[in-house]
Amino acid sequence: MPIKNRLLIPSNDGQQGVATDGEFIYVQNTQQLFKYRLNGQLVVKGPRLKLHHGGIVFVKGRIYAAVSGCEPNGSDEHFVHVYDATSLELIGVHDVRKHFTVCAGGIAHRDGHFFVAESFFDDDHSDRIVEFDSTFRHIKTHEINFKSPFGIQGLEYLPGRDQFQVHSHGKAFYRINGQLENDSLIIGQSGFDLQDLTRLDRETLIINHRQAESLEFVEIR
Repeated sequence: MPIKNRLLIPSNDGQQGVATDGEFIYVQNTQQLFKYRLNGQLVVKGPRLKLHHGGIVFVKGRIYAAVSGCEPNGSDEHFVHVYDATSLELIGVHDVRKHFTVCAGGIAHRDGHFFVAESFFDDDHSDRIVEFDSTFRHIKTHEINFKSPFGIQGLEYLPGRDQFQVHSHGKAFYRINGQLENDSLIIGQSGFDLQDLTRLDRETLIINHRQAESLEFVEIR
């Protein structure tokens, strides 16, 4: 994944999710959401909350965040938080606890449906991506024939390719078609440990490089 540019985004509690509307970049730390201009200038901070916040996605003026208790032995606290993208005010919460056991990780949006992936504290679980409609009514749980290190940390839909790009917590990632069919899976390898990602435009992904406290602008290939 060729790196085109980089923004340094200091973090005091661990970068988790990243999303963009093409004008601003939204960065989710473990318990707080931030909004930046594309040049890295901080615009506004959201409220500091409890529980573990993971991946985020921008949809129609709102930010959706995967939120969990996220305990190694399991948790029954799993939600999707909804923020106003202008103010970062928390404006809604969807309860998705019936569909997760450990930690809700990456989140993506495709054709009116939300896709929320599970993350784990080991490398022994097959990947799971849960599909919901626009009101977070359960549609289907997709089992993927891949065991991402620590489960899925990042998830983004690439409409020009009709593929999802799926990131582990290590260097491994893969692409899979929009129907999440296992026979379409293509495995890749990054040069750094991955986290969440978002599509800036047809040619560019923004990837959260947690260890470096940076956002990497990467060419889509």
